Amino acid sequence: MLSYTKKPDSNLAEIVVDGKITDEEMNAVMTAMKADLDKGGKLKLLEDIRAFEGMEPAAFFKDPRFGLAMMKSVSHVALVTDAQWLKVVAETFGFVSPAQIKVFERARLDEARTWLAAA
Repeated sequence: MLSYTKKPDSNLAEIVVDGKITDEEMNAVMTAMKADLDKGGKLKLLEDIRAFEGMEPAAFFKDPRFGLAMMKSVSHVALVTDAQWLKVVAETFGFVSPAQIKVFERARLDEARTWLAAA
């Protein structure tokens, strides 16, 4: 499951991953996020990775291209996960990303939201 939410008058958006990501879900998230990015301004993004069980092949090939294209419109990313390998990927990507990336354990979800709100 992949979902994207953003309140209309806010620059804070949340993506939730819980299980396997389908191509249909990826398309819906990309469409919604692109619409928000097209309005201008920078987004602050919370990525809540509850469980990641892979992606359908079509979704997999969309993700890297979209992710790289949208990063210039994101100022801060709070990655919330207990998966060690995702923490390493995020910290490594943080060296080349224009966005400030901070990793939080799942038990610190509220702290991640507070960090984004204050950023």
